[in-house]
Amino acid sequence: MDIRTRLTLILVAVSLISMALLGSFAYITSAGLLQEISLRQLDALAESKKRDLNKVYESLEDKLSLVRSRESLRTSIRDLVVSESVEDHQALETIIQGIRVALPKIDQLIISNLDGKEIASAGRSKVSHPPVSIDKEVRYVGAYLTEDGLRVALNSGVELDGTLVGGIEIIFDASDVIDVTSDYTGLGDSGEALVVMRDVGMVQVLNPLRFAVQGSAQQIMGSTSDDMSRVFESPGSLSEESREDYRGEEVWLATRFLRKPGWGLVVKIDVGEEQQRADVLKEALFDIAIALSAFAIVGGALLGFYFARPIHELAEVVERMRRGEKDLRAEVKGDDEIAYLSESLNQFLDHLEDEQGGNA
Repeated sequence: MDIRTRLTLILVAVSLISMALLGSFAYITSAGLLQEISLRQLDALAESKKRDLNKVYESLEDKLSLVRSRESLRTSIRDLVVSESVEDHQALETIIQGIRVALPKIDQLIISNLDGKEIASAGRSKVSHPPVSIDKEVRYVGAYLTEDGLRVALNSGVELDGTLVGGIEIIFDASDVIDVTSDYTGLGDSGEALVVMRDVGMVQVLNPLRFAVQGSAQQIMGSTSDDMSRVFESPGSLSEESREDYRGEEVWLATRFLRKPGWGLVVKIDVGEEQQRADVLKEALFDIAIALSAFAIVGGALLGFYFARPIHELAEVVERMRRGEKDLRAEVKGDDEIAYLSESLNQFLDHLEDEQGGNA
């Protein structure tokens, strides 16, 4: 194997090894960066959905506060509690029916006396719960999954001239919560948001699941309640280690806690889907590596030829001299070591010819 071939192979090998190492480093670094970006996006999405859910809940509180502030309602409750007459009952029923028509998100509106006994109502609901105490402030009673969808109950005391005269409970159609969770923007094909609450030692999902599974929501989350219950332990967290969800899929998840209703929010996405981004990057880097390898092979061959050519020319001069040719000289180019060898060879040939001339 001549020096030109060896030099070319060395240059190509060094180039390919360098690119392989650089490509591996770029892939590992970029894949880690992509994962970090995906996790931060998931965390930002969880924070955004938390804000949206808080707005939904606050709007329900505002509606109840608006209803209980009506002077005609407060006066009518006071009158009925005092008189218990049919006329006052009809007057109160008319008022609350009008309120329900004005606020279509109200599923049922219930008025009670100070003992918690119902004295008037408007609308019908499939929600039922034990009697709850009445306070001056708006209070969260509970969230309920019914055949008609999610319902949220709030109650409050009703005051007139600074005196508590009765109570009001409103059961709201909480479909706006579902609207927030069913928006999968930024969650790809596998991500979803789950609104959860504690329910007798279990974690219950309040919104429909994106993927159909066997069993009720309580059963699904009951099997993973230890992991899911962590959502209630801190205002928010981001899991950098994958977890297994109700489908048995590995997921990344971000959690938030909604203090007022006491709900948890879990936003998750399949690790496999996020891994596809890394695979796309890997394929792109591989294509670039193929192109650079071809360039390295061609470039290495050209550089090998360029650097080995002067040495090859020197070797040809020496070979021709060995065969007895006269008046041979090497071409001197530049001022590097090869030029020095060429000049030395020429001086040797000059000296040799001088000696042969003297002997003649």
